[in-house]
Formats: sequence, C-alpha cells, structure tokens
Amino acid sequence: MKTNSSHSISARTTLAILLSLAGFGFLCAIPFIGTRAQLPSNVMTFSGAFDTTSPYPCATFSGPFVVPPGQARIIVNVNASVPTNDLAVTLVGPDGTPIHTEDNGVGNEAFDYEASPVPTGNYTVYVCASSNPLAPFIQPYTYTGTFTYNDVAASSNCPANFTPTLPAAPADAGPKIGYENFEAPGVLTPITQTSSGAFTVEYLGRSAFEPSIGVHWTTNVTAYQSDLESLFVTFGSNGLATWVNRRAPTSQFIDSDPILFTDRQTGRTFASELTLLSPDTVKISYTDDDGQTWIPDQTGGIASAVDHETLGGGVYRQDLAAVPPIVAPPHSPTYPNAVYYCSQDLETALCSRNDDGGLTYGPSIPMYVGTQCGGLHGHVKVAPDGTVYVPNRDCSGTQSAVVSEDNGVTWAIRPVNTCTYAAKPSLVGTGDDPAIAIDDSGRVYFAFSNFGTSAGVAVSSDKGKTWTNMYDVGAAYGVKNVAFPAAVGGSNGRAAVTFYGSTTPNGSATGDSNEGSFTGVWHLYVAHTFNGGSTWTTTDVTPTLPMQRSGLLRGGGADIVRNLADFFDVTIDKQGRVEVGYANGCAGGPCSQAAATAHGNAYSVTATIARQSSGRRLLASFDPATPTSKPGAPFVTAYRVGSVVHLAWNEADTGNASITNYKILRGTSSGKETNLATIKGTQMKYDDTKATDPTKTYYYRVVAINKVGQGSSAEVAAPYMGDACNGMVIHRNDPSHPESYGGAILTTAPIGPGATPVPTPTPPVLASAIPQLLIDYVSVAEPASAPGYFVFKMKVNTLSSIPANSRWRIAWDWWTPTTQMYYVGMKSNQAGAVSFEYGTLADAGVPAVLVLGETKIADLPQSPTGTHYDPDGTITMYVPKSGVGNPQRGDLLGAIGGKTITGDVPGVTDTLERSTTFIDHTFVKGNSDNSYPAATYRVAGNSTCGQP
Repeated sequence: MKTNSSHSISARTTLAILLSLAGFGFLCAIPFIGTRAQLPSNVMTFSGAFDTTSPYPCATFSGPFVVPPGQARIIVNVNASVPTNDLAVTLVGPDGTPIHTEDNGVGNEAFDYEASPVPTGNYTVYVCASSNPLAPFIQPYTYTGTFTYNDVAASSNCPANFTPTLPAAPADAGPKIGYENFEAPGVLTPITQTSSGAFTVEYLGRSAFEPSIGVHWTTNVTAYQSDLESLFVTFGSNGLATWVNRRAPTSQFIDSDPILFTDRQTGRTFASELTLLSPDTVKISYTDDDGQTWIPDQTGGIASAVDHETLGGGVYRQDLAAVPPIVAPPHSPTYPNAVYYCSQDLETALCSRNDDGGLTYGPSIPMYVGTQCGGLHGHVKVAPDGTVYVPNRDCSGTQSAVVSEDNGVTWAIRPVNTCTYAAKPSLVGTGDDPAIAIDDSGRVYFAFSNFGTSAGVAVSSDKGKTWTNMYDVGAAYGVKNVAFPAAVGGSNGRAAVTFYGSTTPNGSATGDSNEGSFTGVWHLYVAHTFNGGSTWTTTDVTPTLPMQRSGLLRGGGADIVRNLADFFDVTIDKQGRVEVGYANGCAGGPCSQAAATAHGNAYSVTATIARQSSGRRLLASFDPATPTSKPGAPFVTAYRVGSVVHLAWNEADTGNASITNYKILRGTSSGKETNLATIKGTQMKYDDTKATDPTKTYYYRVVAINKVGQGSSAEVAAPYMGDACNGMVIHRNDPSHPESYGGAILTTAPIGPGATPVPTPTPPVLASAIPQLLIDYVSVAEPASAPGYFVFKMKVNTLSSIPANSRWRIAWDWWTPTTQMYYVGMKSNQAGAVSFEYGTLADAGVPAVLVLGETKIADLPQSPTGTHYDPDGTITMYVPKSGVGNPQRGDLLGAIGGKTITGDVPGVTDTLERSTTFIDHTFVKGNSDNSYPAATYRVAGNSTCGQP
C-alpha cells in the first residue's frame, strides 16, 4: 500500500480518518527500543516533555548541539510519545535566530537544513505545541528526537537532462535467457486470520498483492510473501513446483505492505506486516528453516512510519581508513549481519538497524525529509562491503539513490544523472518506485520507469556518485508503458532487472495506461547484463498470454485497475537462476485467451513465479556448458465451454533451439493423461472438441519438443462449467469452507504457523447457519430468448422462507473509467418482502475494511419467467446490458462474486457491503478476484450463445 503525499494536509487528513474510525485509542504510545549502547557523535538523541500551551517561542528546548566546521547538513527528527499529540519543532542557530519551524506533521516533525557550509556552533531545538493542533493533547506530553549532522548535502554535479526517449540498450550477442512460469495451485489453505478478521480458509496465493521473494541458499527453497501468507516453494527435479503456506505468527489481522527478505549468506528469512496506517505497529518474524518454526521480534516496538516498509540486510561496513573511521558497531556474536528496516512517514522516511539477528531494532534515523524527496521509496539493499542503498523516485525532481556508508547512521542523496541523461520520475499516475541491484563487485544498477513510458537502467561503480550506461532495456520489444521495476545482482558485472510493460502507447485512441479504458495488455519482461550494463538481453516472460489487461494503476486508491497494487520482487537461487515473484492479473482461460480487442480483465492477484530455465546464470560459475537445452514447460490455460476445451499457452522456453512440436495429452483423471494430438511448434493453441462428458473433469498436459529433447509439463484441469445459453457457473463454493456453516468461525486461533490444517469447529456452529444465505454457486447466461440481457443466477440452500433485512448480491468489475463495479441482487425488507435491483458499487472510503457503497440504478420487474426467486433457493435476475456498460461480444466481466448479507438497518446500513459481516461469499472481496478458478465471464452474445 502507498501513501503518496508529503504535504501536511495529507498527514492531518489521514490521521483525522483514523481517529474518526477508532478514537484516540487506535494509535498507541510505544517508545524506541534499541540494542546499540550509544550512537556516533554526529547523531545525538534527546527527549523531554513539550510545552502544550504555547507555540514557538515556548519554554521547552533541548541542546546545545555542537556542530563542528565543514558540515553541509542538519536533520532534526522529533516523535511525540502519543502520536496524536500535535507538536511543532523549531531549530535555532548559533546566533540565537530561529532557522525554521516545522509544523506540517502531527506526532512527528522532521526537517533538513542545508548550507555551504552550515554555520559552526551551538544549535538548540524547541519542541512546542502546534499553532493549529488537530486534537486535544493526551498525556504523557513527552517526546524523543535525534539531531544529526554530516558533510554530505543533497546535490548533483551537473544539470539534469530529461528525455522521454533513452537510447536503446546495446544488444548482448549471447544466447537468450528462457523462463518458465509457475502459479500457486488452486487449493484451499487454512488462514488463521484474514484481513477481515475471521479464522477461515482461502485459496492459496490468490491474494498476492505486492509480493516479495527470496531463496534460502542452503535448502534452495523459495519464500514468497503476500497478504497474510508466507508461501514456501520447492522446485523438483521433474521441473514442477510444490507450494505450502507456513504463515509467520505476526502475519495477523489487517495487513499493509507485507514484505519478505531472505539473507543469502545466512538463509534467514524475515516476514513483516504493517497494520493499516498506524505507526509503531509493524510486525516481524524470522525463520531459519523455511517457515517450519518462526521467532517473532519486538512486535510493535520499532518506531516505524505508517507506510511503504522495506527490509534488507547484509554485512556491516568497516573502513578504518575513512575519515572519520567507520567501525562496525557491536553486534550479535551468533549472527554476522545487520538487518535494516525502513519505512515512509507522511513527511519523513526512516531507517532502523538491527544488530541481534532480527529481535530488536535501534532508533529510527531519518534518511530524508519531504523537502528533499517524495515519501515513496523502493527496497533497501546492502552491498558486499556493507554500503546501504534505498532508491527514491523523486528527490528534487530526479530519481535518486539514498546511500549510507556508515551502517545507516547518516544518509546521502545521490541523483541518477549521467550528465547526458537523467532519470525522470514517472509522469503516469502518481508514479512508481525504482529499484537497485548490486553485483559482487559492489557495482550498482538502478532500474526505473523513465517518464512512466520506458524501462530505464543506469550503472554506478562509485556508490552512486556518478552514473553511466543509462539505457532503455525495453526498447527491443517496443515497450511504451512501464511499471514497477525490480532488480537483482549476481557475480561481477551480472545483474537482472524486471518490469511490467505494455507495447501500447498512451493516446487518444488507446487511452491512459493508468485507467480502465486503456486498450493495451501487459507482459512481464526480464533484462540481463553480463558485462556491467554495457549490453543487455531482454526476455518477454509471458510472450503469448498477457499477465494484465486494461490499465495498471500507479499510485494509491481503490480503482479496479489497482489489482496488482504497487510493486513486485526478484531474487536469485544458489545456482544463479533468476526468480521473479509477481502476481498474475489475467489468470484463467477466459481472460488470458481473450482477443486483443477485448475490454476488461480478470482483476486477479494470483501468486506466480517466473523461474529461469535456460541461458547464462547470474552466478558465472553455474553457466551451462552448452548454449542449447531441452525446452521448458509451457504455461497452459484451459477454458471449457460446453463440449469444447480451449487450450492456449505461453510459448515454452525454447532452450535456444527452435521448438519443432507440441504434444497434447489428455485424461479424465489426474496424472493419467495419454497422447491426444501432436501439433507444429509454431502453434500455441488447441481446441479439444470431444470433451463431451459433462460429468467428468478433463486433465491436460502440453509438452514442448526441440532437437535436444522433450521438456517437462504441468497439468491443467478443465471441469465442466456449463455454456452461455443455459449458464456458465462462475464459482461454486466448496462445501468444506467454514463459512458454509453460516459464518461460523473458530473461537480460538489455531496454534502455530505450520502447514497443519486449521481444525473445523467442533461441533460446527450450526445454530448460526442461515440456509437461505449459504451460496452454492453463481452463474451468468445470455440466452437467445432474452436478447440484450444477461441472466445472473445465485443458488442458495433454500428460499422456502425469506429472512428479513437481508441481501443477495452478485457484483463484477467493468472497465469503464467512471465505474468500478456493477451489482445485481435481491433484497428483503423488515417484513421479508423482496425486491430486485441493479446498480454500481464504489469504495465507501473506509481504509482496509472493504466497505463498498451501493448506488441503485434501477429496479428490476418481477415475473415468473423473468426476474424472480424459487423456493429451492434459485434467484434469477435479468439485467439489461445497456444498463451495465453495454459490454460487447468478447468483452470480459471480471471478479464476479456472490455475497449474502443480513442484519441490515433500513436506511442506515442497507446500502453498504461490509466484508466483516458477510454470511457467505465466493472469494471476491472488494474488487479483486481471489477465487479459483478465476471468476471471469467472457461475453458470448445472445444470438448464438457461442463463445468467441
């Protein structure tokens, strides 16, 4: 999640929302907890009780702070013990004159003062009441702060020359790099606590917002973190992947910016969660055995900021020849490396260092303040010599590396500027974060979205002081829109950068790539260099099937095109294979196989790993002996309509030898497939027209063959889902789902984060079950007898009687920029009388609680042969296509979900859809799809009921 402003109005508005939701008790006072015995002399801590009655000049001050000659910068950072206490901070210079008063934040104030040089002498910091306090002050009126000076100011050596068109990256002459894609399997997994607060189950890896990825180099197990899941993935010798969820114990309740970091040297994996926008409630655990056991840290004790956290680590920097000498601080005798936790406040970005392997963290040190850089930053990386890097998208107008050469004590801002070209922040939406990779020689690779429209990379060999080789690594494919770069380094001169890209430009005919009306599709790309950024080779990892359709929102908000949120991640395994952890936003056959002209998307968030399967590695010692190899496993999707199964796949990794044939295998039981057909290697679609038994699920494998041999394959299932004439079942609830008991949840959280299934309630809480509200399935049809209409159906257990003040809703995403979602449904009043309606849904503005507001468009007339309900529990609703965006043949209705709601208060709550009070639902919460299969319907047209 992102909070995207550094202005005082955002700070006050955000806090006001939080206070109105939960009262002053929502935020709590938590002191700094640290492990360092003392800070270096140029970082001075202070504390006290501030004057609550007077703005500056007031009676409360700290100092004097002595600044020696030759300094270029002073940073003052003050935190109120109670974050709602609205204080102001004034820096007074050696001559007794106030330099600046900072009163833009609430419980935190920080600012940066620069001069060439700053005057030598004694400085004083006054901590007073804000001149315009947001809320009444709450005891204790105490604060803590840091006063920092250093000799490095934020500056550049030459003017920034911004251009939308960077030079195309010179092409690497070696063999191409191949990838295979692996999706998390569609299995139910226990979730001890969801973002809506219940103990339940969810589909594995189907809520993979902002994933992080790391590899334990001893076990070679991949860790993938998103939402409240910590997924551990093992790649077998057969080329297939095994996924398991071993959630960290601190991954609880409402999550925000889940982050994972695995230390290559030690194998320790850290999993972190923020809680909404509350400061000081970061939750971190670590594991040394791939999630079998976890150890929580000082939960809630880190002085985190409210948003956009990152974790990283590596060796301590020690340079006794430096002036002054850099000495590694005292640290754990059993854990060799430092761990850094950084996060963004409304005005300041802060970093804390851990010196005991992940248990406790030191004071938060400001990296920069809002007058220097925008709040948003990328992920922290540590070089082999201990230099620490955090990339930022906008420091005084240029994307920059924020660098610490003294173990996080002081930070310098170094703009990415070759003096020929400079890194321009994205101008699409509100932008996205850059990324940094570091190779074994310490060379830095800065990956960024230049203007939002090209995939920029620049290289530095002197810790970001100067930059070279600024190129566009997406130019080889004609990429015109770029989002969310990530980067990873390997051996000397080797690195990879990855990004989401679209070859469709922004324009009047194509739309804005930040909005739902955008006509382009998105692919995942990875660019590799093997010579320090002089040349690059780029791979389209999803060449045939897009991983996102329509727009891709850069910046905060709740629009449907923000289904992929704000970032993804990349790492390497112990043999130097690149692994990209990303989310597939166009999961399933209906979306991935749709025509390029189709409007809409699946709006899915499916955990996916792109894993290197051929070509040179990022660790030179593991380069393959020959340039060619067997092909990789194709990534196959299936779309079954009536008696036809449509198969399509991403072109397999060719192994740098042309694919001669694909072999299609089919069976009616898993693992029992036999040969069905062999087709040419240039064909990447196949229709099985003989899947005629509606009682059977058909299973398929697609095997690629080249001159070296035959590759591996993954199985894909095609259950019978119906047809467009009579109804395509979009989702059928699993009867083992705990919520099929009528919202029954466990009264005690299961103990331990392991893979042991969550026990069902014993006995099941059947007393609360409401059979009229327990969903069996939802479906969509376009019968020829009802031209211009969709027919939506919801089947519940029974409707022999109607509970009062209840609703039955089916909702879906539609691509127009003016509407996020449509809904259709039945509603009962206080007497149990029903009515039918359709309308729109929009975010009701309550953060992280998934509250959607209903706005009715029109009532639906009832008739025995039209819109009505039957006592057996079937609700049938005829909706005019013209009233819900007028979708055309081939377009996609995405994230179709059913939900039932009871206990409405007429005129008060009966126009809100609340995730915490659903009785039953079909795994679509809010406006993103976390179901399996993906809940997408492709419009067929009423005249033929045929699927395009």
